[in-house]
Amino acid sequence: MPATNPSICGSMRSLLRVAPVLAFAAGCAPGPAAETDNPFVGAWSLASWESRSADGEVTLPYDGNPAGQITYTADGRMSAQLMQVGREFPDAAEAGGQEMRDAILGGFFSYYGAYSVDTEAGVVTHHVEGALLPGWVGSDRPRSFTFDGPGRLILNTEPDPARGGGAVGTLVWERVSGR
Repeated sequence: MPATNPSICGSMRSLLRVAPVLAFAAGCAPGPAAETDNPFVGAWSLASWESRSADGEVTLPYDGNPAGQITYTADGRMSAQLMQVGREFPDAAEAGGQEMRDAILGGFFSYYGAYSVDTEAGVVTHHVEGALLPGWVGSDRPRSFTFDGPGRLILNTEPDPARGGGAVGTLVWERVSGR
């Protein structure tokens, strides 16, 4: 029977206890590094938004003064909020309920849900689960996408017959720092 060296056996036991921790730290478990593989992940701030009709006319939604944020998570969730900056509201004491609702809802839009990416087609699809507009709930909203470097995302909507005879919206987003 071979003799055992107690110091070698003790070292092996220590290594066996530490090995799982080292494997975890080396990236064998999911963590922030997995998020960086998906360039969508993070929060994005709206830099510009234009709408181009089928005949080429360009309009600027929200009177050319929009603000917004879109967020994508690593587990396939998204949310978007868009609003008109500097909206004016009627005096609450004088305005009727409908006038106040129109003022509030006329300059704000939001929705949320899951998203999927088809990198070959260059399309991200927002699978809407909830939205300010009830007609959007349960719909898919595909957006063609382009990344202009790591900090700029350009999304183009599909032609929308309800807006300007098939208008296509182009939204330019800039990554919110801190990622």
